Amino acid sequence: MSGADVLIIGGGFLGRALALRLVADKCRVVVLTPHAEATAWPQGIAIVRGRQEDKELVSKLLSGCRTVVHAAWGTTPASSESRPSVEAVGGLTPFLAFLETLQRFPETRLLFLSSGGTVYGDPDHLPVTEDAPFRPRSCHGTGKVAAELFLGISGLRSAILRPSNIYGPGQVLRSGFGVIRHLLYCASANIPFQLVGDGSQLRDYLFVEDFVDAAQRLLKHENVVGIFNVGSGVGVSLSELIDQVGHVTARSIRVEMQSARVGDVSRIVLDITRIRDTVGWVPVTNLESGIANFWRSIKKMQ
Repeated sequence: MSGADVLIIGGGFLGRALALRLVADKCRVVVLTPHAEATAWPQGIAIVRGRQEDKELVSKLLSGCRTVVHAAWGTTPASSESRPSVEAVGGLTPFLAFLETLQRFPETRLLFLSSGGTVYGDPDHLPVTEDAPFRPRSCHGTGKVAAELFLGISGLRSAILRPSNIYGPGQVLRSGFGVIRHLLYCASANIPFQLVGDGSQLRDYLFVEDFVDAAQRLLKHENVVGIFNVGSGVGVSLSELIDQVGHVTARSIRVEMQSARVGDVSRIVLDITRIRDTVGWVPVTNLESGIANFWRSIKKMQ
């Protein structure tokens, strides 16, 4: 299949959310994913079963494609903790195989989803700007940094998005990933939440529809390249987040304490001035409204 307006590599939470928005905007969208069943996707989105390492397949999909969004990464900070080989096999190596293929299509623009929550580590100043140095504390963050550096020498036209912690409808439970999704599950199932660390960790949380809006705006500005933080710009501690989820759900969130993990970032809030000034994007969903929206979607599925 060729001739897509947008090819999305990865059919997970963010890839699917972006595909749904683009199709609603009358774009021709192809999603390459090794996992999805065609019946699980609405009409209008072309699903291709396969992997980004398949150079012959990816070449066919890139033929005539104006833009490709890379939203496929097989690790999380928890899954590759202290295991660089897991990060290489699950994240970086597949991406580099895809990058080799993409370099044969220099006219195709790339949007690459990096990680605003991990590549900066614990920055000296908050909110952190895109010009801050790389200080990853995890294998996952280091893999994303390496991917960005490889992109920097590729000569490709690319926009690198560094998202914060994205949450919202469509996000599934995944071990060690998606704290708001886990908190809502604990509220629904009346089970304790496993709090890693002391609760003082500061994070930046962004509702998925705001993220999709940012990506869509960058896609429409076809000449824009560079690096862009995509977050709320607001820091919330994990303890505050637990209280917020309890308030929205009217449930008492029981907590069981666990030791902090090696490589966890203690404080990160993203400065979103650059993307605001470049494409006019600002998030519109505050944390309470976003959690309430997510909670309603979970309750509907029960």
